Amino acid sequence: MDDIRLIIITGMSGGGKSEAIKIMEDLGYFCVDNLPPFLIPKIVDLFEHSNDKLRKVALVVDIRGREFFGALVNVLEELDESDLLFEVLFLEASNEAIIRRYKESRRRHPMALTSGRILEGIAREKDELKQIRQRANYIIDTSNLSTKELKNEIISIFESDDTLKKKMDINFLSFGFKYGIPIDSDM
Repeated sequence: MDDIRLIIITGMSGGGKSEAIKIMEDLGYFCVDNLPPFLIPKIVDLFEHSNDKLRKVALVVDIRGREFFGALVNVLEELDESDLLFEVLFLEASNEAIIRRYKESRRRHPMALTSGRILEGIAREKDELKQIRQRANYIIDTSNLSTKELKNEIISIFESDDTLKKKMDINFLSFGFKYGIPIDSDM
């Protein structure tokens, strides 16, 4: 079990979790967004029985899970008791940045659905996330980060120098136009 790398991504709505999961996917992680916490052990079990190629898993678990989200603390405690190594990445941003992001996206904040006031939703969400934030291995404030800067932060945390060395394939093809353009199914 300890050869599976499990990253649990959580944090504030508008904190950059969607961008983070895209970055993790680009880094070769199997990714699941908006996963109910009680399914985490089932995902781990699935990967224990998979082939060796699927060893890196990133899961986004957040407040969108509504009543299921409250189980995250208990699930993390269960994972602590197992021999599985996991890490928690917590993404947050300033109130101003979150408000700006929600206005730009024209989406509603999940904790502001009843009142419609984003600031009230942010305050409720921060209160609900206190315990999870304290358990986080890594906390990234995305308030002033571009997507590229967030990517660099995540790479510096989760990828070693060895895995960053990119493999480059170069194919050379020589041909003469008088014989026509070569047809090669490998191109």
